[in-house]
Amino acid sequence: MRSDPGLVKPLVEEILRWTSPVVHFCRTPNRDVEICGQRIRAGERMVLFYPSANRDEDVFERPDEFCVDRRPNRHLAFGIGEHFCLGAHVARLELEVIFRHLVQRLEHVELAGPVERLRSSVVGGIKHMPIRYRLRASV
Repeated sequence: MRSDPGLVKPLVEEILRWTSPVVHFCRTPNRDVEICGQRIRAGERMVLFYPSANRDEDVFERPDEFCVDRRPNRHLAFGIGEHFCLGAHVARLELEVIFRHLVQRLEHVELAGPVERLRSSVVGGIKHMPIRYRLRASV
């Protein structure tokens, strides 16, 4: 990314696909539907697991690889349609700003202990992640 700042936006999108901040969302259809050959009746509950959708081999080439330059990247990290996250644009912008500045200064980073994930069936994320890092001098 230091040599190609144009990779910041695709990096952010791949991080979102890879981490899938929302774990699942339940839906109850108000009419009978068929999805990929599976019939779902009105009133039956169904669940979309975002990490699974974001690894769908019918949508993503090499879905289990982290590809900084993945294009296209039609992930569902922020939902879809009328349930699309209102804060998605702000979250993307925050991540882009963080990485644009961090890539210029971060010289080295490594894990310094065990990663503790959030204990939630709805929101995916990390609660604690100890790291060691070295920054370049500020310009």
